[in-house]
Amino acid sequence: MTSTVDDRHVTPLFASFAEEAKENATREPLGFSATKLTIPEGEREACHHLWASPEGSGDLHVWLATPGDYDVDGRDRPNFFEVTAIMVGSCIVTEEGHEPFVMNPGDTYVMRPGWTGRWTVTDYVEKSFFWLYV
Repeated sequence: MTSTVDDRHVTPLFASFAEEAKENATREPLGFSATKLTIPEGEREACHHLWASPEGSGDLHVWLATPGDYDVDGRDRPNFFEVTAIMVGSCIVTEEGHEPFVMNPGDTYVMRPGWTGRWTVTDYVEKSFFWLYV
């Protein structure tokens, strides 16, 4: 069973962005067409690196994913926080040992270093995320 996320877990980036994201959710996926980001043929997901800070403290990425389960192993992510925002679609996020919650366009979430869990993509998802290295 899933529950809707409350303010302790996810908050809209900005009120206007959240409203725009909700409107876009009823349209065709954005696809980041300005930069031609796509999922390669035969793949279920794609991650695109967009920017790296000059001093090496962080990276900006976009993740595109089709419906399905995507497991995250915290051993692969011991040294960074991930700040993520759903741009298009929806998914269920389940951190190991915690209750699942739903993320929709405009929702944000911060994952601590070592975060382990599952992203269940229920609709095609476009997610931006920033890795902050510690």
